[in-house]
Amino acid sequence: MIKKIFHIPHSSIFIPEEFFSDFIITPEELKKEAIIMADLNVEKLIGDDFDKIIFKYSRLLCDPERFLGEKEIMNVVGMGVFYINDHNVCVIRKSINPKLIDIYTQHHIELNQLTKKLLKKSNKVLIIDLHSYSKDPLKYELNFPIKKRPEICIGINEKFDKEIVDKIISIISNFSLEYEINQPFSGCLIPSDYINDDRVTGVMLEIRKDVYEGDGFNKIKDLIYTIQKEV
Repeated sequence: MIKKIFHIPHSSIFIPEEFFSDFIITPEELKKEAIIMADLNVEKLIGDDFDKIIFKYSRLLCDPERFLGEKEIMNVVGMGVFYINDHNVCVIRKSINPKLIDIYTQHHIELNQLTKKLLKKSNKVLIIDLHSYSKDPLKYELNFPIKKRPEICIGINEKFDKEIVDKIISIISNFSLEYEINQPFSGCLIPSDYINDDRVTGVMLEIRKDVYEGDGFNKIKDLIYTIQKEV
């Protein structure tokens, strides 16, 4: 059976007080921005008995899904690993605390360690990168406003497992949910130690916020549970 890890990097709004001085906006404004940018409550879609890695800090502090260095595409809007701008591409940060490198690194160590542990139990590990996104595009989203915004976005890389993706598509269709591949977001995270390891594959699931908020929550929770059990 394929072992699965749910990776949830953007659900938290937590920013420790020691980092407030890095920003030029007030703590209250920072919290409001953290809420706008967060994948709020997606961690509650995951059962307690599922293997998961949840980043405990707000992405405004440090975004563990971005690449360090020049190859990160979101650097062009000031939203690489360490966000300089907010969702409206307005400057909110004046400095970057050196401690944040350790926070970024530790998150990836934990993800690699859990992957290594599960590979001892199975010859295949699937990373399910879980996110949410707004019905209407935010200003920072580069070319995303011209893309479709379905109820479910399935993100895949070039080296994706077709059988796994087909199973996920079948389950989503059975729940009568609209989906697109790599629309409006594309790709998925693979743990850094296993990027070229065929035993580890990934898929990103982006749930449109209006689909799982309110009355739709239990339906999406059932969807995630079904994917965990049947894929």
